Amino acid sequence: MTTEQETKLTPIQALMEDSEYDDAIAQLDALIEADSQFADAYHLRGEAYLELEDIKAALHDLNMALRLDKQNPDYLVSRGRLHMVRGDLNEAMSDFKRALKFDPNHADAFLERGELFRQKGNLNKAQADFDEAVKRNPDNGEAVYSRGIIYADMNRHADAMEDYNRALELMGDDSDIYTSRGAAFFYLDDLNAAREDFTKAIELEETNAGAYNNRAVVAFVRGEYETALKDYETAIELMPLERILIGGLAISHHALGHDEEAIRFWKAILEMDRRYKDAEFAGKEFLWPPQLIAEARKLVKKL
Repeated sequence: MTTEQETKLTPIQALMEDSEYDDAIAQLDALIEADSQFADAYHLRGEAYLELEDIKAALHDLNMALRLDKQNPDYLVSRGRLHMVRGDLNEAMSDFKRALKFDPNHADAFLERGELFRQKGNLNKAQADFDEAVKRNPDNGEAVYSRGIIYADMNRHADAMEDYNRALELMGDDSDIYTSRGAAFFYLDDLNAAREDFTKAIELEETNAGAYNNRAVVAFVRGEYETALKDYETAIELMPLERILIGGLAISHHALGHDEEAIRFWKAILEMDRRYKDAEFAGKEFLWPPQLIAEARKLVKKL
């Protein structure tokens, strides 16, 4: 990319950072019309379309960028990310591998491939890639946070906590990170800290249904069933069809002696999947701690 081209793209990149994707696309349209060989403009417009979930337009632009510069690892990583959105995991893997072939130190390629391995359930390879991403860019908060999530998936909650703390240092207050760190505190048996983090997550993002769900679990474990019920009710307003929330609502009602409501809500998830007749299945599916599973056992006996 020439200095002149870089100068033209700088204000457009600022628009992208501010999520002004339509304005960015309009300016990129003009640049591409003036220079049909401007590969970086195609790449940036493709990323804008991807943010707007216009997958067809995004794929067209990223393919155009790669036709003009076949070995550009940034373009390959962007297209691989698009393939992941489409569910084309094999195509995504191919693009990430090619990106690393052309630039073995490409931190974002390791980061994205690590997420792909996580989706495939290969946690060890995911961790290895996140390690590489962090090693090459120690100040990449997203990479540090992603590795923390992998540690949590591996039940290494103390290690996850370290990465969440570092991610907060790098990225500042973030609702998702507080939600994840709250879960780590929960698994490390610090219920007060867990509740504080879930509350902080909710303060940062009032629509964070996961944080409401997790805070409800903390309240239930502490025997604060009215508090749990309120959080489940708020969460279900945000995600009305989420099974874990309907189940949580059911057992909270049951713990409070509201049998009619409890049975009605549990029957609702039974209509979605008859296997919820088994409280053990529900507990495993919802990652419930023993206290919630025990209440579910009592409830299903009344069905």
